Amino acid sequence: MPVIQCDIREGRTEEQKQALAQEITRVVHETIGSPVEYIYVLIRETPGAHHVKAGKALEAWEPEQGN
Repeated sequence: MPVIQCDIREGRTEEQKQALAQEITRVVHETIGSPVEYIYVLIRETPGAHHVKAGKALEAWEPEQGN
């Protein structure tokens, strides 16, 4: 059973997270042939400050203007 873990900053809508999980499932299925009913996607959300890039904490995620 493929288990895919996806860590993202908080702030996405439930619809965005569902779309992400569906696309990850589709790609895993198409790439390695695993049956979709066995693909498990885990989305974990944490504050931007918990994501550190080049030694600096990221800001809270906010959608781009117009989205």
